[in-house]
Amino acid sequence: MSTLQSALLINVVVLLTTLHADLGTKAVSRGRLLRPLIVSVIIVPVFVHTFFDNGIGLAIEICGLAAGVLFGLVAVSQVQVFREPDGQVVARAGRSYAALWIGLIVARSVFSIGATYWYESELGRFFLRHGAPPQDIASIVTNGLVFMAIAALLTRSGALKVRASGQLRAPACPVGSGCSGERAR
Repeated sequence: MSTLQSALLINVVVLLTTLHADLGTKAVSRGRLLRPLIVSVIIVPVFVHTFFDNGIGLAIEICGLAAGVLFGLVAVSQVQVFREPDGQVVARAGRSYAALWIGLIVARSVFSIGATYWYESELGRFFLRHGAPPQDIASIVTNGLVFMAIAALLTRSGALKVRASGQLRAPACPVGSGCSGERAR
């Protein structure tokens, strides 16, 4: 599988996993929170073959992680978390949440396609100027994209867990009060 095909496959898996888990109103369950961890455990060994511990490779990995954490926090801010009258903690994600994830995946896909067809030589020169051996460039780019995706998924799960645990201590909305989701932010 080519680097481009790998990147596009990761994008599709991340998008489908996230939208399936989050769109609509769904219980905040252990399985829902663990699914991204399972996806991560599968994705990393399949697509990350070298970990970089210095230079531009490490910098790109760290940037990918930081971008993923930031995106995960922004995305989860679009999710309402509240406790139903029956005591069950649920989360509701709608169009703005889906639009953020779709936007991220489209941007990642366009970058991957561009790195392969439109600005491959410029990207290669950038990495060479920063000390990356030519044989490592594809791995560095792949790692940055994979780490971004995994960090976004795991941050989303962690933040959702924190917000859900806060709702366990809050009183439930009385039936008919219309407060479901109102204090979710």
